[in-house]
Amino acid sequence: MTDSNQKIRLNDVAEIILGAVLIGFPVAVTEEVWTISEELALGRVLYICLGSIAILAWFVFFIFYHGKLKGSVGQFIMRVLLAYLITLFAVGSMLFAVDQLPFLTDPTVAIKRMIIVALPASFAATVIDSIHK
Repeated sequence: MTDSNQKIRLNDVAEIILGAVLIGFPVAVTEEVWTISEELALGRVLYICLGSIAILAWFVFFIFYHGKLKGSVGQFIMRVLLAYLITLFAVGSMLFAVDQLPFLTDPTVAIKRMIIVALPASFAATVIDSIHK
């Protein structure tokens, strides 16, 4: 991705997945995450989700857009949301691989686990994506 073209390319997607797995996997395999996802209220987990997206947006705004959107608001929003959604997919895949994604038996816990693990994973994903910029 160049400064003049902020569109997400395939290599950006690969970097986001790599960063998400790099930090997300060690977090996803901890029993503490499994337990907290069962005990924490959904409202608090949604607060974690919104906080993650807000911090991610702040980072993307300053690192990728250098604090100036100049008609790129749509691309900015798309980059932030895609980075978070790709991270959720990577996290969900990891949790599924270790048999800790109970979508069929307890979808609320599955979603909460994904959001909790996505907190650090989304930051790592965006940092890795920004390294070569």
